[in-house]
Amino acid sequence: LTDQAMGGSSSYGGFYFGFCTLISHILLAGITGAIVYKCLVLKLVHTAGHAFYCTIAFVFFMGEALLVRNSKVLESWLGSLNLNRLHAALGLLAFFVGVGGIAIKTLQKLERKREDPNATVRHFRSNHGFYGIVGCALLVGSVLTGLPLYFVSAGGYTLKLIHRFFGLAGFLALMVSQMFGYNTGFGRRQWKAHHQKLFKFFTFIATVTTVNYEFRTFAQDVFGLAANALSGSGSVEARDDL
Repeated sequence: LTDQAMGGSSSYGGFYFGFCTLISHILLAGITGAIVYKCLVLKLVHTAGHAFYCTIAFVFFMGEALLVRNSKVLESWLGSLNLNRLHAALGLLAFFVGVGGIAIKTLQKLERKREDPNATVRHFRSNHGFYGIVGCALLVGSVLTGLPLYFVSAGGYTLKLIHRFFGLAGFLALMVSQMFGYNTGFGRRQWKAHHQKLFKFFTFIATVTTVNYEFRTFAQDVFGLAANALSGSGSVEARDDL
């Protein structure tokens, strides 16, 4: 009876997380597609260029990097090594494309300051900018701790946990920045108030459905590590991932 209950619980959990993953894929692609289309209509002029590259990088590439790493279907098709490579490729794309998007906005603000030295130019001081730069710093940490995992065959469990923390926290910070971005002057000019609310709602749902499985497994691993440390046991089973 206990085994049947456990089996039912496992089946329910698999269905729940599978459903969340499907919803997340749809929302990440939908949000990115809607914003990318608007930016292309605006011909990537001014803030549209920044929004174009940052949304592709931080919403789509980074969200998909988290999702694909936990995909049992992709792992059965590609194998663990190729899945790690896909995860790493998406993470690196998020980093480089996102840095390009931030650079566009930074250069625009510097150019405005050169044209009018008396102009008030605020960057990284708004909620959107603050969470964006924090998220980027965490993404840098994720990249720097992720690449060595290809060369660490033993003793890399702690490094994997640090890498996963940076990736998870970075995605959360960047999605918070994305939600604040809908309140910026660009967001208010391009979308009506009810459209902004819809974007915020769907971005929030996409964030929750993207991170919930990774957050659960990360928390379990951290608690397991802490329990082993307190009990004096050195036996910790590491996930075979980046």
